[in-house]
Amino acid sequence: MKYLSILLSLLFSLSISGQQTNIVVEANGCQAVYLYAFNGIDFDVVKPLTSTKTGEWATEIAVPDGPVFRYIGSRTSDVLPVVVGGADTLTITGTCGQFKQAKTPNSEINEAYQELKLTFQAHNRDFSNGMRTYQAAAAKQDSKIMEQQLAALANLDERKRTLIEKTTAAYPVLGKVATLNTYLTFLNENNGKYQTELDYFVNTYFQFVNFQDAGYGDLPWTYEGNRNFANTLAAAVNNEQLADILMAVYNQWPEGSRARLFAMTGGFAALSQKKHPATVKLADAIVEQFKADHPKVTAKVAAQAATMRTFSTGVEAPLFAGPNPEGETISLESLRGKVVLLDFWASWCGPCRRENPNVVKLYDKYKEKGFEILGVSLDKTKDRWVKAIADDKLTWLHISDLKGWQSEYGRLYGVSSIPQTVLLDEEGKIIARNLRGAALEQKLADIFSVK
Repeated sequence: MKYLSILLSLLFSLSISGQQTNIVVEANGCQAVYLYAFNGIDFDVVKPLTSTKTGEWATEIAVPDGPVFRYIGSRTSDVLPVVVGGADTLTITGTCGQFKQAKTPNSEINEAYQELKLTFQAHNRDFSNGMRTYQAAAAKQDSKIMEQQLAALANLDERKRTLIEKTTAAYPVLGKVATLNTYLTFLNENNGKYQTELDYFVNTYFQFVNFQDAGYGDLPWTYEGNRNFANTLAAAVNNEQLADILMAVYNQWPEGSRARLFAMTGGFAALSQKKHPATVKLADAIVEQFKADHPKVTAKVAAQAATMRTFSTGVEAPLFAGPNPEGETISLESLRGKVVLLDFWASWCGPCRRENPNVVKLYDKYKEKGFEILGVSLDKTKDRWVKAIADDKLTWLHISDLKGWQSEYGRLYGVSSIPQTVLLDEEGKIIARNLRGAALEQKLADIFSVK
């Protein structure tokens, strides 16, 4: 599996007691430098660093419960993840605007963390290569090569187990990171316990994690590990059932805990990026469970999920209204009672223009039976928009705010590429999304055959 670079951490309550760590940043060109933490959806400023001299910034932080992950940078888009609390002084050297490439010289725990990430990469590479070789040998029924690869994969599994033990003994916080990145081979480890590799993956991916350990609630890899987990499952389960599968895993974390929050927001990040049908259901669960204690996080999750609702069937389509080429306002609500195809397109979109003859044919066939099309253009130039309508003989309804990719209507429906279509029933609920060509023709035939 491909593991992403570390991006996240968790805001914590500073204490005047416990180990004090001095943070010194040596970086030129900075107007300000901040210590950040991640709150589950974005970064919060823990405290600003003080300029001690030209090119040097410093602060002090209490770490009462041992080393934790935090972030250093001049802005949230350019931060360096660091383990704070492994020594009395943590020195960071870098350049403003390039903090992601900054270094932590003479910090044993941060050097160990960098080595750990390189080890994960090596393990993932060995796993991928081993599986490809095994599968190729299996296709050729080459039992000798298959046995060799099974042995190599078994050796890799043992190396992963050993990594957890050694890392935990040296740096417990990094040991937890290792547990979130240790997936053992199905071919060697299943031993008939699970019927499919999918079942095995779901039930064993976090087998080395201690869900009752509160330390995972202040660990960025709790988020990242669950993001990787959900990202892999999204390719295998392409419907809303994935939310239930994920929740069965998330529920192993204590109710209301930060670890559960991070696990769920990690999964949400993976699904929302893919516009997966399970995204909204997972977002609703996050809001329901954490809105009281984490209102900022849940508000942003809800906002991000709003456009994703248009990728789910059975939900009411968001209403909007806009000007047609003559300047008259057309509202989606006024089309209730008809089957409506929202067609997001533009005059400059080649695939859109090539699809138009098919849509014209379907419109002519069903418009007298209660079918309507509302073309939503992502054009910026009115003349080109109007000319394309005329040239392609698009006789249905059209609107545009002429804002291109910044179209309010497109953003409302999460449109990031065109052509895109959204098919609505007479009540304004979403039937399907991105039907084109033969698939759209068949769906309309099914709808109007029963009317």
